[in-house]
Amino acid sequence: MRLAARRASRNAFYRYSVVLLLLTAAFTFAMIAPAGNWAHVVSALLQGGAVLAALSRAKADRWLVVLGLAAVGVTVAAAAGAAAAGGRWLGAAADLASAGLLLLVPVAIVVEFRRHLEVTVQSVMAALCIYVVLGMFFASVASAVSAISGLAYFAGQSTANTADYTYFSFITLATVGYGDFVPVLRLGRALAVLEGLMGQLYLVTVVALVVGNLSLGRRNPDR
Repeated sequence: MRLAARRASRNAFYRYSVVLLLLTAAFTFAMIAPAGNWAHVVSALLQGGAVLAALSRAKADRWLVVLGLAAVGVTVAAAAGAAAAGGRWLGAAADLASAGLLLLVPVAIVVEFRRHLEVTVQSVMAALCIYVVLGMFFASVASAVSAISGLAYFAGQSTANTADYTYFSFITLATVGYGDFVPVLRLGRALAVLEGLMGQLYLVTVVALVVGNLSLGRRNPDR
């Protein structure tokens, strides 16, 4: 029985590694891909793969798996439509679909760990996945806000691409604050403040608590 538990734990670790790898590939591609709407399709496919991997890991209920498949289809279709036809409204729809799709990753993680309230290496990997999702989520929302408003999101720049939004989002999430991108919209500033607070609070509470309990569990295996 202990061997089976170890095998299940090892499989879970590998699967969470796949989720984190796909998420990392998605935002890395968004940073380095040439400007163009076709890049949204590739990003949507990478994000969809991460979501489906997370849902399969969570052994989610059938309705959640169906919702995930539908969300992936809608996101890819919206990205393809924006790439083919262009237009800020289609671009905004693709960004909002991407943001909604990304939210399914933490949902899948919560569904899994509510059944097994135990801090393991898999828990740490899951916490890292959620952190990456936060950066990607706010990047999509910021892009959607700019597209819907029809106004420049950053001061001194009339246009911005996916790489700009992704870069600014993760810099804000990590509270580095280089200052090379400054949101000019009031909603953009509010989102930046919210993201910075969430990034700091997440690191000093959730991640610190998970890692601390993991170390405590190793020192006290009876617990």
